[in-house]
Amino acid sequence: MKKIILSLVVLVVIAITAGLFYLFTNLDAIVKGAIEKYGSEATQTAVRVDRVRIKLTEGDGAIYELSVANPEGFDLPNAITLGETGMGIDLKSVREEPYVINHVTVREPGVFFEINADKKANLYELKKNLVASRAAGEDKSGSEKADAQGPRLIIRRLIFEQGRITAKVTPLDKDYDLELPAIHMTDLGGSQGATASELTREILQRLIDTANKEIRKKGIDAELDKLETEAREKVEEEKAKMKDKADSEIEKEKKKAEDKLKNMLQ
Repeated sequence: MKKIILSLVVLVVIAITAGLFYLFTNLDAIVKGAIEKYGSEATQTAVRVDRVRIKLTEGDGAIYELSVANPEGFDLPNAITLGETGMGIDLKSVREEPYVINHVTVREPGVFFEINADKKANLYELKKNLVASRAAGEDKSGSEKADAQGPRLIIRRLIFEQGRITAKVTPLDKDYDLELPAIHMTDLGGSQGATASELTREILQRLIDTANKEIRKKGIDAELDKLETEAREKVEEEKAKMKDKADSEIEKEKKKAEDKLKNMLQ
């Protein structure tokens, strides 16, 4: 019996050791896969990461070249790109949830704003996707929700810096290059933590709202309204011309009929 118990203990130790070895040797790939999975679920577009580097023993990590693809119907390949994202991990929190990330710094983020020929804005469509994915997550049953959510996280401080906004407005045939103001966010996830999908939605919504604010300052909305007003006026002018032409043709036909009647009565 003692031999059996000892054998079981040895097997458990081997299993735990193997599990830890797999975790530490594949942590970069695991984090990369989680970002792409939960990010794509939140945005309902393809989220891709070039590579991830995590030094768990040092509490240090970095994510390189993260991109959020545009929704369908737009020319630009991406709506958002993040150059290098550095982070500091609270090593005391890695034993249990919520896991704490002390700081995240996103360098050289790029926001690509586009209004297509149908006058749809990609950032507005992306924001609608974020809202829809949140509603879908809330509608799931308890077990489904638990399976889909993943670990809970807290981010103490997050900074976007040195960012740019590239705007492509097809109806105006214009391109713009704007500065993205620095964004500072604190205590994401609250005291209980939030899932990766929840954090993704909150962070991207703040980023999109900041970009939209800068775009409105540029007066793009006003230019589009002016363009639409001019288009409506042209349509009304064409309608008036067609009506005048139709009225003129009717008068000609009436005159012909009157002349014909006169000739018949003579």
